[in-house]
Amino acid sequence: MKRATTIIGLSVVALLVLTATFLGGFAAGHVADVTGWLRSVPPPNTTVGEHVQEVTRILNRQALNPSSEESMTAGAIQGVLDALDDPYAIYFDEEHFEFFTDHTDGDFGGIGINISQDEDTVFVVSVIEGTPADEAGIEPEDEFVSVDGVTRDRWTIDEVVRRVRGPEGTTVEIGMRREGHGEPLTFTVERAIIDIPNVESELVGDDVGHIRLLTFNQRSAASLAEEIEKLTAEGATSFVIDVRNNPGGLLSSSVEIASLFVADGVIVRVEERERPPIEHRARGSVVTEAPIVLLVNNNSASASEVLAGALQDYGRATVVGETTFGKGSVQTVETLRVGGGIKFTIAHYVTPQGRVIDGVGIEPDIVVEMDPMAQHHEDEPDVQLERAIEVARTASR
Repeated sequence: MKRATTIIGLSVVALLVLTATFLGGFAAGHVADVTGWLRSVPPPNTTVGEHVQEVTRILNRQALNPSSEESMTAGAIQGVLDALDDPYAIYFDEEHFEFFTDHTDGDFGGIGINISQDEDTVFVVSVIEGTPADEAGIEPEDEFVSVDGVTRDRWTIDEVVRRVRGPEGTTVEIGMRREGHGEPLTFTVERAIIDIPNVESELVGDDVGHIRLLTFNQRSAASLAEEIEKLTAEGATSFVIDVRNNPGGLLSSSVEIASLFVADGVIVRVEERERPPIEHRARGSVVTEAPIVLLVNNNSASASEVLAGALQDYGRATVVGETTFGKGSVQTVETLRVGGGIKFTIAHYVTPQGRVIDGVGIEPDIVVEMDPMAQHHEDEPDVQLERAIEVARTASR
């Protein structure tokens, strides 16, 4: 039995050596290296660093075109981050990181778009009407390829924002990938000061208040409360709160907005590794007891999902639309001693009933699918909004 095992082992070595000889024309000395490697047993308890150093030594000695020290370092660091299975984990080299962390004081202009990120792609969620981006022809679902000639294998929202923003009146050149177009489209857009309203509202019929929540910032909760009070005075007996294509914003804002409808209890928990959860609770500022419908789609992300999860868990709103984006995590950025930095996830959001948002999203109570582009074309019916209004009107009877 022992002999048979030995013969099989030698056969495998012979097969490997013959294959290597066929493929690369190895000399006898290289064959000896291969068989020696096959017979060796890796030492136990070796560290990641030791493995990387070993591979580096081998490549520097034998590779046809060995990489530079800088390139190998970047590759090794990104490889460690990739092993996390974290779509937001990324390595910044020194030059990239310097730009990433450069917070220059002063007023900056923008172009009038909301953006989001899906793994390696940063894309346009919505274009604000009448802004430079709208006039230039940028459309929802366009994907960033370049900004002022700079390209990345993997863009992040943070860098796109920093590169697109700039002094009012200056221009930025943006390369966009659009479905149905072979080559990227190039847009030259003049930056302007963008005045983004927190909310837009209308009374539908004489009984349903439709409020689009555009941002989650310090003023959003107050603006939403004002619109609810105004529409109530005009006769609204139920409300559709529309967070479609809302990529989120401040966590504190989502808690304040949920508190307009939920009197008491946890709105969201933030769970970190090996630390007690941080609970954000309702703040006792309920503005209405009227029926609420929360309208969402697959571009409703982050703070929008925190709001949806809380209102759904407490039964305070009927969620209508499509499963949300699934961005319910918190990232940090750490500086490296060797230069550059890394960004990775350190926590995730959990709804009051313990549901994880990240990578899953919030599933609506009533599913209504719709092409996201249809929402931006007046000649196409907004079937999601129509269904939400119907649900709201029925609930108030």
